[in-house]
Amino acid sequence: MLDFLIEAVIVVIVIVLVLRGTLRIVPQGSVGVIQRLGKFHHEAQPGLIIKLPLVDSVKLVSTKSVTVALSPEPVITADNVSPVIDAYFLYQVVDAKSYLYEIANPELAIKNIVSSTLRSEVGQRKLAEVMTHREQINTALRNELDELTGPWGIRIVQASIRQVDLTDEMQKAMESQKKADANKLATIEQAQGQKQASILQAEGMRQAAIAQAEGDKQAIVMRAEASKQARIFEAEAESIAIRKLAEAQADATRMINTAVLNLAENEAHDWRPERMRALLQLKSLETLATVGQAPSSKLILPGDVTGLAGLVEVLRSQGTASE
Repeated sequence: MLDFLIEAVIVVIVIVLVLRGTLRIVPQGSVGVIQRLGKFHHEAQPGLIIKLPLVDSVKLVSTKSVTVALSPEPVITADNVSPVIDAYFLYQVVDAKSYLYEIANPELAIKNIVSSTLRSEVGQRKLAEVMTHREQINTALRNELDELTGPWGIRIVQASIRQVDLTDEMQKAMESQKKADANKLATIEQAQGQKQASILQAEGMRQAAIAQAEGDKQAIVMRAEASKQARIFEAEAESIAIRKLAEAQADATRMINTAVLNLAENEAHDWRPERMRALLQLKSLETLATVGQAPSSKLILPGDVTGLAGLVEVLRSQGTASE
């Protein structure tokens, strides 16, 4: 009986060992890589798998995202500043076969790539750009890692700069620089304000000068117009006076002429020199009246107008002889 129990236990142990060597469970979040006689055979998805005992071996590869933090290290920027950068990256295995057979220590390789890429990217930028353009550096870092780790069956989920630390001396220098920049900006703004004020003042003075000139011009024009109207009125008044005087002289001449003619008609055929002199004086008055009506005309008469009476006397004698 004891021998039977011993044999039964041995059989159970053998069966358990056989089952253990034949059956394998691949947990969720992992991939089983089956190697047959040391060579890759196939990949097994999560669940129960069957393998050949003593022939097949199973290696589990996690497909979960893995976070790897880099130790803080100093880098040199383009303006010769040495900040200490703390970075990290997340990666995930997407090809278990390449992950097992293409790279021996993937995490170490990725750390070295991240370190060299950070030095290259930060070295091309000034400290201010590193502080304000982290996303650009993170994008360049992720693209570089994806390109290099793709053949290893690894996908870079995220690569980012977590913190940029500065030494106390650098922080004091940056504060001094900020103060200097603030003072510079204030000085520039003050100068701009003074410039604008000067421009506005000059423009105001220019507008005032223009307005003053326009006013003076209008005053000169109005004075000239008033002087012109005064001269016109004065000339018109003078013309009216001259015309009135000429009319008065003409009226006087006509009255005298009429009176003399009336005297001449009272005595028929009487041409005495006295009357002829009176007639000549009458004609001279008429001529002067006509000349007075045209101020621009001039008439020169002989000094002895009565000398014409002799000619009249000759004419009268010829008239009497003919009778």
